Amino acid sequence: MSDQTGFTGLFEEHYEEVLRYAWRRVGAADAPDVAAETFRIAWEKYDRLPHDQPLPWLYTTARHVVSNHIRSGTRRDGLAASLAEGLLRHGAESDHAAIVAARHAALAALDNLNEDDRELVLLLAWEGLDLRQSAKAVGCSWPTARMRLHRARKRLHRLLTADGQATAAHSYLEGLT
Repeated sequence: MSDQTGFTGLFEEHYEEVLRYAWRRVGAADAPDVAAETFRIAWEKYDRLPHDQPLPWLYTTARHVVSNHIRSGTRRDGLAASLAEGLLRHGAESDHAAIVAARHAALAALDNLNEDDRELVLLLAWEGLDLRQSAKAVGCSWPTARMRLHRARKRLHRLLTADGQATAAHSYLEGLT
């Protein structure tokens, strides 16, 4: 039996179980992504799987994927909260509605960056890397990363200015250097 045939059988037999496992932990919206990532890892490590009883291994892998997913969401929420706090600190009211609006504006602005620029900003903001480390992680030179960061800051500033958050956005974006 080829690896592809064996993996297809493994997938068909256990996908629904892994999907339900993920669904109970991260909800319906993210469960398919967790299941897909779990089976991607299973494909890469197929020769090392316990083929007699693969489900416990799949659950262990899914648990790690869920943990990474939750950490990533926590970092994203932390960045959004930090940006929202910066926005609020510079003129917006400190009520719950203003915080939600500021967080929404921050996430929308981040989502409007191109993938490379967003990754650079997030490595700096979430992972705490400096610009040289971030450049290495995204596979570019330090001067290129510096230019990308400059463009990203300007774009974030424009996007947040369009939402009426100019002063707060400028203050927050200064912290990304």
